[in-house]
Amino acid sequence: MAKLYGIGVGPGEESFITLKAVKILQKIDVVVAPSSKGEGSIAYEIAKPYIKCDVVFIEFPMTYSKEDLKAKWEENVKKIKTFLDDGKDVAFITIGDPMIYSTYIYILKRIEGYEAETIPGISSYSAAASRLNIPIAEGNETFAVVPSGDILEISKALDMFDNVVLMKISRRYEEIVNLLKEKNFKGYLVIKCGHQDEEISYDLDKYIGKKIDYLSLIIAKKVK
Repeated sequence: MAKLYGIGVGPGEESFITLKAVKILQKIDVVVAPSSKGEGSIAYEIAKPYIKCDVVFIEFPMTYSKEDLKAKWEENVKKIKTFLDDGKDVAFITIGDPMIYSTYIYILKRIEGYEAETIPGISSYSAAASRLNIPIAEGNETFAVVPSGDILEISKALDMFDNVVLMKISRRYEEIVNLLKEKNFKGYLVIKCGHQDEEISYDLDKYIGKKIDYLSLIIAKKVK
């Protein structure tokens, strides 16, 4: 039976891909790369040096409509199942780690009855902490990883944890910066970690009022 591989290619730097991921990409029959309409595929650009086979791009629209998303997921799963039914091993590549806020999760949930293996990747926040040379947590400290869609949920996390990684910060950037000050947290901003145009800042105020890239995060540490 053909097999689906979900492969995390890391946050941006080619050398962050694991050796196991490279070995699979070099022998796989088909690579499937997620793409936003008209914006190419970041995962493909990262993995491109290691891919030896045909690449199929499938669209995952950037929309909050659950109906539109569900319809697109079903359509994309059907395409992948067609390759598997033809006896071809398929690698679905995704940035970061496949099990953390990844489109691969929606594919995996709908691929019941087929063999699947997930290859972990380096997460953006692990790479960001290494870039900054700061620990995400140490000793008995607690930490949480929080998507930044709900400011109340962020506030709760800041009350409960010593360290908080804030993902997807672009839509609520100014609110988040103000909340970190109110809760006495020091924030470190990393934009497009591992990419050629990566930016690192210890001054969060500097970016208020500016457009923040979707691939940005803040590592916030409680000031003691």
